[in-house]
Amino acid sequence: MIASNIVAITGAAGYLGRLTRRHLSRPSRQLKLLDIADMGPAGERETLIRSSLTDADAVARLVTDADVVVHLAADLSVDDWAGVLASNLEGTYNVYEAARAAGVKRIVFASSHHIAGMYPSRVVTDTLAPHRPDSLYGLSKGFGEDLGQYYWDKFGLESVALRIGSARPAPIDPRERYTWLSEPDYCRLIDACLTAPRVGFTPVWGVSANDGVWWDNRHAAHLGFAPQDNAGDHMPAPAPLDAAAERLLVYQGGKRSLYRLAESADERLA
Repeated sequence: MIASNIVAITGAAGYLGRLTRRHLSRPSRQLKLLDIADMGPAGERETLIRSSLTDADAVARLVTDADVVVHLAADLSVDDWAGVLASNLEGTYNVYEAARAAGVKRIVFASSHHIAGMYPSRVVTDTLAPHRPDSLYGLSKGFGEDLGQYYWDKFGLESVALRIGSARPAPIDPRERYTWLSEPDYCRLIDACLTAPRVGFTPVWGVSANDGVWWDNRHAAHLGFAPQDNAGDHMPAPAPLDAAAERLLVYQGGKRSLYRLAESADERLA
């Protein structure tokens, strides 16, 4: 287990950023938080930096003296190349390079299941399967994972890539019966990333223990992540779906795969 007395968090104003901030707050721990948006008032042991990830100097200030970086910030645009390029590529590079220069031991990187969104939902996908992104956003998460592998292989900077599913308090549609990540399971995943003795570079699916889940975490078992929640406990029994809902279940990326679905109806039914 590495020390986690000082934890830096990017994207601290977002949904997962706020959840992570609350979960990791301890009287004995200092949190350093960065976001381009308002993060509210600083707590007693918190340092706030309001900045974009493209400001390399601000990122360097964030990670200085940190034991661990939880990198959650990203441009969530599906296919806006300018935003993806600035935040998800340049910004993620800035985080890794600043962490390397500062001697940070481990990065927890918010990847996404959209890195594999073009796999059919009938295919159970493990973390060693080749990337099949469903969008420029998913493509950028592949870059982030490759960056993590590179910084581990060349510089010994450990990282865990969280391939986050549908993270929210409760599942809201039929697809999330398979992709949902509960708040408690997300917190269990963060704890596993901080306490695992050695991670090297490890991708892991961020998903709860849902019935029929599409993703296999056998290659990340050394993290000790044991999800306990199940989307089926929060949803009514499955009912026949209309055509629109069925389309969202053909590929793992859901609506982000719709352009492909519109062009290849014959192939998807083969």
